[in-house]
Amino acid sequence: MTAAFTGVDGGAGALTFLPDADAPSLGYVVSAPREGGLDIFNLDGELQTRHAGARLTGLAAAPGFELRGESLPLVFGASPDNDSVFGYAIVRDGARVLELPLQTTQGADGVAGLCLLREGPGFVELVVLGTGANAEVWRVRDAGEDVLSVQTLRSFPLPAPARQCDAFDGEIYTASPAGGLTRLSGDGAILAEAQTTATSLTVGEFSGTRLVLATDGNSETVRSFDARSLAARENIDVVDGLSTPGIGRPGAIEVSHADFGFTAYSNGMLAVFDIADQRVKVISRDAFARAVITGENAAAPAEAG
Repeated sequence: MTAAFTGVDGGAGALTFLPDADAPSLGYVVSAPREGGLDIFNLDGELQTRHAGARLTGLAAAPGFELRGESLPLVFGASPDNDSVFGYAIVRDGARVLELPLQTTQGADGVAGLCLLREGPGFVELVVLGTGANAEVWRVRDAGEDVLSVQTLRSFPLPAPARQCDAFDGEIYTASPAGGLTRLSGDGAILAEAQTTATSLTVGEFSGTRLVLATDGNSETVRSFDARSLAARENIDVVDGLSTPGIGRPGAIEVSHADFGFTAYSNGMLAVFDIADQRVKVISRDAFARAVITGENAAAPAEAG
C-alpha cells in the first residue's frame, strides 16, 4: 500500500513521524524543506502547515512528550548553518508549530545532524553529530524553567564525519559521505562498518528481520543491509502501482513502527522523499516486509493528495 503526498515547493531534506496514540489515523508526517522550516502533512498526504525557519538537515520527534503536565509532541532539528539544535512543539489541533525555547548549548564540534536516541518520562535524548568525526548525546528535559534544559551526557569519536543517523534498541547507526555506514553501541563503541555511499538511512524491523535502509540520492533503488553485521542485502525498487507512481530517485527515508490507523498502516509505515517528482511517498510497513522479506507482491496502491 503506497500513497503519494501532495507535491510542494522545497522538497524534503529530512523526514520524521508524529503518531497519535489516541487517534492513530490523525498522526502526521513531518518534513524539512530544503529552504528551511517544517512542513506537516496529514495521512491523506495534504499539507497542513508550512512553518518558516532555519534549514534543517536532520529531524527527531518525541511524540509522547509532556510539557508542564500537558501532552505536547516535540520535534528537534539540526541546523548546520547556525551550529545549533532547534526545538518545536506541535499543537495537534490545527497542526500549529510553536518554537521551543532551549537552553543555549553548543556542540563541541558544531552541529551537522541529529536523531532520536530515546524518549523517557519528561526527557528526550538526542544523538547530535558534529561537523568533524565525533558525536554527542544530549538530554533535553523540562526542569520547570523558562527554557528546556540541555545536558551533554557523553561524547565519542566516529570513524569519519557523519551527516545522518538513526537509533534502534539503544544502538546508533550513522551515515558518512566518506566512511559509509557504522553501527555503534550507545556509548560509541564501533560494532560494524560497511563501505557504501549513503546520504540518508533508517533502521527498522520487518517480519522479524532488522534492516538498515539507505539511499544515496542518485540511484533508483533503496539499498538494504543486515542491521547487525551491515552486510549488504537486496536493492529495492519501488515500482508504479495501479494509481500511484513508484519512487524514481529515493532521497530522505524514515520508518516508524507506530500505529497510524487504517488497515494498511496499523503496524507502521515507511516514508521516502522522491527526488524525481519532489513528493513524499509512504508504504505500509507490513506490505514492505512482505515484498522484501518474503518476496510477495505487495503492490496495492492508493493515491493520496
